[in-house]
Amino acid sequence: MANVQNQLIEFDKKIRLGWNTEGKTLREKRDIILEKLRTGFAEMRKEGKEVPSFSDFNQGSYQMDTGIWPADGDYDIDVGLRFNCSKGDYENPADLKILVADVLEGHTVLGTKVKKSCVTVIYRLDGEQAYHVDLAVYAYEDPDSSQKRLFLAKGQRGSDEDNRWWEESDPQGLTTWVENRFKDEQRAQFLRVIRALKRWKTEKFKTDGSNAPSGIGLTVAAGMWFQPEVHVDAYAGRTNVDDLRAMRTFVKKMVEQFQWIGVNEEDNSPLYRLTVQVPVAPGLDIFERMSDGQMTTFRDRLVQLRDRLEEVTNEPDTVRACQLMRQHFGEEFPVPDKKDTGSGGGRAIVSSGISA
Repeated sequence: MANVQNQLIEFDKKIRLGWNTEGKTLREKRDIILEKLRTGFAEMRKEGKEVPSFSDFNQGSYQMDTGIWPADGDYDIDVGLRFNCSKGDYENPADLKILVADVLEGHTVLGTKVKKSCVTVIYRLDGEQAYHVDLAVYAYEDPDSSQKRLFLAKGQRGSDEDNRWWEESDPQGLTTWVENRFKDEQRAQFLRVIRALKRWKTEKFKTDGSNAPSGIGLTVAAGMWFQPEVHVDAYAGRTNVDDLRAMRTFVKKMVEQFQWIGVNEEDNSPLYRLTVQVPVAPGLDIFERMSDGQMTTFRDRLVQLRDRLEEVTNEPDTVRACQLMRQHFGEEFPVPDKKDTGSGGGRAIVSSGISA
């Protein structure tokens, strides 16, 4: 069997958002935005307006370390704004988001947008949209309660009653759950596989991105079913790591979790759904908003990936194996020169000292 572990490590380095490069830029922009909000709200209070205080926290892929460099170059950081007020103080949750957006009006050339789930501050570089900061706005059910249940403001400017609501959420609990799934080398492999599958998603849903499963959906599914392939050889004094096998096992497990739910009325083709319960409040199916058709397409492409990973596992030539991987993970997946691969054989499990 070909050995592609080194190429998987190199691929991860290419697609992973850098903590000291892109991450540093995002943190700087985040801090400037937060200071502008606090200053703006303080001025409003001096004018006699009632504006609740807030605390902030990082959330999403940036905090979980599952962020990748997007194909369009527009990377982001997700920041939670936890307002010290009751959701009942804002019958229309969009009003609190609009308050945030209005304070940040004119902060960047490309402006600030009130989206359904967040307020987005957009930045450009060399005349092109380059990165953005997503601000998720939260309020408590009751800020004086010991339970401190948080609710996310959903809705946009002008949303009617059917398209705006407060949704219970526990973003920090979800981050902690993901962070605690594995430790050390196992955690490093867990995160590499998630980042690789997020790039796979980008590649395989290029023309129909709105039908793609969410990155957080893949992350939670991995938290449920991922099985590390990291084995310590105490006698030899090394750790054996096999990302390909771990990915193949996880993809196979995901495919097995889909349930047949009926047939498409147009062509009698089978329809499937995958249910993944969020492990924190509100505990709903993370894929519930995907249609049956979208879920079936998701399964079809996972089946293709499962079969391709099996083919790569059985391929004796490393160059050919990497070419097969590139078909599913994109041009960034490295393909070695034939002269550098020797006979192309070798074990799938290799010695590694890598870490997250």
